Amino acid sequence: MPHLQDPLEREELIRGYLLKRLDQAAAESFESHYLACEDCYEELRATQLLISGLASSQVNIRRLDNVTVVQFRAPVQLTRTSKELNELLAGVLEQKDTKVLIDLGRVSRIDSAGLGLLMTCYSHAVRNQGVLKLLNPNAEVQKILQMTRLDAVVETYFDEGQALESFERPPEGQGSN
Repeated sequence: MPHLQDPLEREELIRGYLLKRLDQAAAESFESHYLACEDCYEELRATQLLISGLASSQVNIRRLDNVTVVQFRAPVQLTRTSKELNELLAGVLEQKDTKVLIDLGRVSRIDSAGLGLLMTCYSHAVRNQGVLKLLNPNAEVQKILQMTRLDAVVETYFDEGQALESFERPPEGQGSN
């Protein structure tokens, strides 16, 4: 198998190999070239590390129409000591999207660091002429949002469909729905 010049084709081939999606002949051809070529082997190894790093992320970012939805893959606490706090921050701040919905459905606890993170994400969205909204906070998280009056600044929804529809309506007053 010759070295592919197009980087996208090369990445797709490497990805197919690492995810074991190549047929037997293609896998053998791939191995004979990529494992013998030092440059290709290094590229293969870097891609393998990237895929494994992405797979271990606790934050899932998906697009629904023109809204970026940020969710946690497992139950989390957004506290000063949680690694998910930094993952969420990195995930949102990397986005240049103007419409972001953070699903708090799997957040069992939030502290001042978590609230600060939400405000940082909100400020980032506003700086990009966008909007950030929250989805599905549990009773404890909702109580903290109310006590800190964050719910008066960031709209909160309990139905994903309604939250997504709200991005299409002209802005009304802020608050919980």
